[in-house]
Amino acid sequence: MGQPDYNKYLTASAIANETLRTLLSTVAQGVSVNELCAYGDELIRSYAKSVYRKDTGMEKGIAFPTTVSVNNIIQSYSPDPSMDYKLSEGDVVKIEVGAHIHGFIASSAHTTVVNSNVGVPITDRRADVICAAYYAAEAALRLFKPGNTNIDVMKAIQMVASGFGCNVVNDTFTAQIDQFVMHGLNTFVMHGLNTFVNKYDPEQQPQKLTFETDQVYTLDVVISTGKGSAKQGYLEPTIYQRDVNQKYSLKLRASRALFSEICTKYSVFPFLLREVADTKLKAGLSECVNHGLLVPFAVTSDEKGSFVAQFKLTVMSHYTGPIRLTEPQTMPHITSATSIPQDSEIGVILQQPFQQKKAPELPKLAAPPKAPTPYMQM
Repeated sequence: MGQPDYNKYLTASAIANETLRTLLSTVAQGVSVNELCAYGDELIRSYAKSVYRKDTGMEKGIAFPTTVSVNNIIQSYSPDPSMDYKLSEGDVVKIEVGAHIHGFIASSAHTTVVNSNVGVPITDRRADVICAAYYAAEAALRLFKPGNTNIDVMKAIQMVASGFGCNVVNDTFTAQIDQFVMHGLNTFVMHGLNTFVNKYDPEQQPQKLTFETDQVYTLDVVISTGKGSAKQGYLEPTIYQRDVNQKYSLKLRASRALFSEICTKYSVFPFLLREVADTKLKAGLSECVNHGLLVPFAVTSDEKGSFVAQFKLTVMSHYTGPIRLTEPQTMPHITSATSIPQDSEIGVILQQPFQQKKAPELPKLAAPPKAPTPYMQM
């Protein structure tokens, strides 16, 4: 692994920050999730084109397609138009974005609530789970410094979730990243990068990973009011990624054509299948998936009636302490009956310092993408 390129990480962070901030301001009753995701992707592409303009051969843009996962949906929801959803009053909305500059990745996610009466706070279980995810992420962030371990992070996340009467979602991860390498496939094993589940179970005795200086991580905290069971439901995957370590000689012409286009167009990063130019090529999808050349990102959900909250950030473990590369966003108007005492173990962690890196200012877009507008409720 090479040394982190701070400038490129920070530029990618600026793109992720601005895109997420704009999407959050667009959330409203009647807005299409499909259109909101497409808007986020276009913003990332537009901002990426506006930076490093002289480096014509540099790859830059989307590191992970924009997703908008609502209520009990856990992750990876970027619906096709045929499976679209319009946001409703009271929905818990998790927006996740990922950008990269020359393979240096910044990912960020934030949770909000569709609340037309912003003067009245949300006080029910939605407030509990959002506070739990927020404070768990804030506590975990402060533990990313050389000498600390993944177990320190896992225990902190678990402690906050339990304190708010919530559960850490199974199969959600925190992962070390490097240039052109991100969580999603077994490429982490192949590249020797660290990745660990966020849910702490003392009976499992997780492998201990010690943080070292200049390591960059994507911290992805996902917490639920339900059991925290990530189950694949009726929603079909729309996001796929190449497994560059798998080899297979495809038999079907459609499979070969599909895979060739994907290799040409999408590099190593996840992509939306609906963006494949010729829909007839999708007939080759099954063969590509069955032989491991393409890996789908399952749209997972917790039990019906539960609410899931997510906060995701990019952090560097540095000898001076944790450095947060992506920026926090404005919290929704919520009030939980649960609080964290300052003298508690988590309260003490939350008082520990960290450095917030200021991202560079992005050029103003000459022709910004058009934001989606709410559909009229009948």
